Amino acid sequence: MNFRFDRYMQHLDISENIILSLDKTSLRDLGVISLVQLNASRNYISNIDEEAFLGQSKLQTVDLSSNSLMNIEPKTFIRNPSLEILSLSSNQYLRLPEEGPFLASKSLRVLKLSDCNFYYLPPETFQKLPKLQELYISHNKFEALNSLPSVGSLTFLDISHNYLTDLQSDIFNAVPKLKYLSLSYNRLSTLNMTVMSHLANVSSSTDLNGNPWVCDLFMCNTVYSWCRNNGVDLELVCSSPAKFKDKSWSNFEEGCVDFNTDITDQVEKVIVMNEHQLSVIADEPNVNPLSSFPFQKQIQFQENEYDSTYLYISVALCVVFVTLFIAVAYLSCRLKLHLSQPKVLYQNHSEACQLRSIKI
Repeated sequence: MNFRFDRYMQHLDISENIILSLDKTSLRDLGVISLVQLNASRNYISNIDEEAFLGQSKLQTVDLSSNSLMNIEPKTFIRNPSLEILSLSSNQYLRLPEEGPFLASKSLRVLKLSDCNFYYLPPETFQKLPKLQELYISHNKFEALNSLPSVGSLTFLDISHNYLTDLQSDIFNAVPKLKYLSLSYNRLSTLNMTVMSHLANVSSSTDLNGNPWVCDLFMCNTVYSWCRNNGVDLELVCSSPAKFKDKSWSNFEEGCVDFNTDITDQVEKVIVMNEHQLSVIADEPNVNPLSSFPFQKQIQFQENEYDSTYLYISVALCVVFVTLFIAVAYLSCRLKLHLSQPKVLYQNHSEACQLRSIKI
């Protein structure tokens, strides 16, 4: 970067270039000392020196999204007392430290970490961001947030487009001041009753769309009933069963009656069918019992009969085979004994016949 800018420039846009790193003199070499906003997104930045933003006391917004960052030194922005907004989204190689803080800043309010391939937030990640109010961690790979790091000042949390299958109350205990929560497009199918009182506090600003909500009897008799009794409207859209697919559960103003009806009707039909079958058998004793059962049952009984017949035939064939085998073996043995006896010359035919009759 061999350009010179107005040293009192407040807004600098160097996005969509081929910048590979921000050294400690990069901004100073540009001659700017009063930056308020810096847009360095969509570059190839993989390294940022810890002193790259040194001297930028008025810097409020930094956009480093869509780069190739792997890590950032925690003290990179500690000397920027006016910094409020930092975007690191779409840095898909970025890694959070297992121990210690990710960043340290006494002024940062908004942190964007969407689309960074994160699947776990270590407990100390945000402990050096005391004024953090908005956290964007959407489009990552989180399956659970049971150990969400404590961020006492957080009021806005976006966890949309992840893989959450369950929501625990721990997440609300970590962020007691939460006012807005986006859980859209996760894998939530039901809600834990332990979180309902917490959700009630932010229900008017909670996005739960795009989740595969199962509107079954359990859901209705627990979550839906609780919401109706406490005047909470979560605006859930059912995904299953098929009867309620793509319908809002707020349409079922009669409580869970509509949800129960489908299953109740099926149960009643089965009971009526069974009673009718029993009455037919009792009234007509000469009727073939097989005909009183549904077609599928008849097929099953016929298949059982065929299986039994096949079994009997198989056993009979086995017995015949064994008998033949024993007979052949016996005859073979007799023939071998006969052939093994020494040959004797007889004087005449009558003597031979006489000896043969004696042997018999």
